[in-house]
Amino acid sequence: METMKAMILKDYNVFEKVQIPKPVIEKPDEILIKVLVCSICGTDKNVSSKPGTGKSKIGMVLGHEIVGEVAEIGPAVTTFKVGDRVVVNPNSYCGVCANCKAGYRNHCSNMELMGLSVQGGFAEYVKSYERMVFHISEKVPLNKAAFAEPLSCMLNGYSRLDITPGETCVVFGCGPIGVMFAQLAQRNGARVLAVEPNETRRAIAEKSGVKTLAPTPDLKDVLIAEWGRRANFCIDAAGGQLGEAINAAEYRGTILCFAAPRQITDANFSPIQSKELKIMGSFIINDSMHKAVTVLESDILNLDPLITHVLPLEEVGHGIELMKSGEGMEIILNVAERN
Repeated sequence: METMKAMILKDYNVFEKVQIPKPVIEKPDEILIKVLVCSICGTDKNVSSKPGTGKSKIGMVLGHEIVGEVAEIGPAVTTFKVGDRVVVNPNSYCGVCANCKAGYRNHCSNMELMGLSVQGGFAEYVKSYERMVFHISEKVPLNKAAFAEPLSCMLNGYSRLDITPGETCVVFGCGPIGVMFAQLAQRNGARVLAVEPNETRRAIAEKSGVKTLAPTPDLKDVLIAEWGRRANFCIDAAGGQLGEAINAAEYRGTILCFAAPRQITDANFSPIQSKELKIMGSFIINDSMHKAVTVLESDILNLDPLITHVLPLEEVGHGIELMKSGEGMEIILNVAERN
């Protein structure tokens, strides 16, 4: 049996380099992918750092923000060939359950989650299905191509908004997702302000062209002084900011909970009714990966400042600690040696 290098989650906050069986093509529509780079997601940080309420991920190969190269294809694969540069939707839907047939593939009843329920990208090879794999131009640098998965999640949420020129928008959180939300809203002609408590992240966001502010109880007054009104759109890319978003939103404003709103006990929810607010959620990827590839190939976002660290695969644990401290933003792991 052929083996490959992988980093498994040995225990909480502990990764171990091991040799595990290399994936084998078993179904006609499968594709074997040589992983070139895999960036670290906040989900990797969370599930590796503390016990969750679901199944333990101890022993798993985490990682799902993958850029790779097609190494082998199943006999039914017609749209890829060996050597193609690809990115992957890691949330494999079945296509036949009631949710999939209704168009809610991101809520598939039989979903396989790469790096969570099946082995992920902190390894030399992964296996996926033809329907979950997407070409990406080799003109896109590897480190930028690694944004495809988080960008596609962001675009799924962004597609639910109608941000047009002249609108006002507040983004809570200056992680990579928050900064991409802010940049895209700016590209659409909106006035944008991003709220972030971490000074390092604010500086990185500013370097990318996004105006930022530390959290303040006077946010509503700041917005009125700055724009003459509150925010037509509030985007929570940090989690737990619904109360602040309700306060900052303009009449008939829209709030997108991209990150989990969490339980809030001290927030005033009455303005949802009195201000006629619209509140919606967003969950992973739903037919937005091809849009993410187009955005990356068009080079319309300033992503370079967000890439704070490029590390070898063996330093995944260090990368996660950098994320916890707020020093790390987009952290790229080199899995294959680069020419």
